[in-house]
Amino acid sequence: MKLARTWSIVVALLLVGFSSTPVVAISPWAVMVYGEKLGQPILLRPASPEDFPAFGLLWWKAGSYANPTRTVQGEPQLLSDLRNRPYVNLAIFWGRYDADEIKPESASQHGRFYPPTASAPALVVVTAPDMQKKANPIPKELEGFKGVWTLSPQELTQVKGLGFPGL
Repeated sequence: MKLARTWSIVVALLLVGFSSTPVVAISPWAVMVYGEKLGQPILLRPASPEDFPAFGLLWWKAGSYANPTRTVQGEPQLLSDLRNRPYVNLAIFWGRYDADEIKPESASQHGRFYPPTASAPALVVVTAPDMQKKANPIPKELEGFKGVWTLSPQELTQVKGLGFPGL
């Protein structure tokens, strides 16, 4: 009887271990920051699960994916305000990628980071998350992005802690 109970516990633990979602699945594998203002693209990767909240500030902070609380299309003034404002691009990689696959056009999700100015806060605009290893097109125009959010000074500090350039 004791052996049967021991085996049932071992089997239960194995089932839980193999059926659990991997920790990496709740955060992108990497975020590439690139653009004309940067000499070389910078690849940011979470060092541990403690980095996931800060990475979340770069890939989605706009409520429901299907119905974001704030959209680029819903704010005509935002489109006008951002037209000539400097930004860096974000290529967001979901899933594992080999070194030769890490290029913006291979990313699953895309975004732009607008640094704060003297009169405006930092902003992030992104396409909808596609949490699988799949190349999605890079929007050519601002209207091609979906969600938008503002980053507070505290959130900027978190993003800076990831190694984000220029903060």
